[in-house]
Amino acid sequence: MRVTYDQQADALYIELADVPVAGTVHIDRGTLVDLDARGGLIGVELIRPARPWPLATILNRVPVDPTSARILRLLERTAGDAGTFGYAEPIQLVGA
Repeated sequence: MRVTYDQQADALYIELADVPVAGTVHIDRGTLVDLDARGGLIGVELIRPARPWPLATILNRVPVDPTSARILRLLERTAGDAGTFGYAEPIQLVGA
């Protein structure tokens, strides 16, 4: 898993799997999800991530493995009570 934030574009990308993107689904005006060849979720792009995330919609619309769903829920929870996640500086987190 890799999480990157582009401060200039105000865009957060959560890469759940390092596989080729076969398609992209627009969830809402600021949320795109990348899919693998089988239609499974491999990445989420959030424009203006300091807003409520449409995580429930993502989890309902595309197949997500349990581990990836748990990671997304944890990231969303770190957003705090308002359901938002703010960023002041560019970040790049890499984890196994």
